[in-house]
Amino acid sequence: MKTYLKNLCKLCLLCVLCAYCTSCGDDENVTPSQLLKGNDERPAWTIRQGLYNEMDLTMGVQVTLQDELLRYASEDDLMCATIDGEVRALAEWENTGGEIYFPLVIAGNGDSNSVGLSYYCSQLKRIYTIADWKAFNPGTSPTENGKPYVIEFIQTEE
Repeated sequence: MKTYLKNLCKLCLLCVLCAYCTSCGDDENVTPSQLLKGNDERPAWTIRQGLYNEMDLTMGVQVTLQDELLRYASEDDLMCATIDGEVRALAEWENTGGEIYFPLVIAGNGDSNSVGLSYYCSQLKRIYTIADWKAFNPGTSPTENGKPYVIEFIQTEE
């Protein structure tokens, strides 16, 4: 009986050790909480009628998602650019040659401030936002070295 209990204790200790070791694996297998499915409805973002006629300038850019979000992208996704809380551009995804991006033509004027970006991911049912992405500037290159700007909505290191 004494040998049986000793072996049982060893087995339990081994199980605890195995459980601990498998939970200490590399962080690449850990899903950041920002990628867990949410319950956000598809937003009803709209551009105010006549906005482009009222604004003197536009800033055209192509943006794409960081790899962690790009794998969840779908045709039902939506990207919007805001200035001072007002929607100034709205885009659905474009898929050209397997490259997914959102073309945004952001309306502004000489006193427009920082551009914010919001992205709705329909597969994850979540809205991701960056309040101050870039200063409004009509001279901004539409791409970054010929590729869409990669927008990092989530932190991948915790």
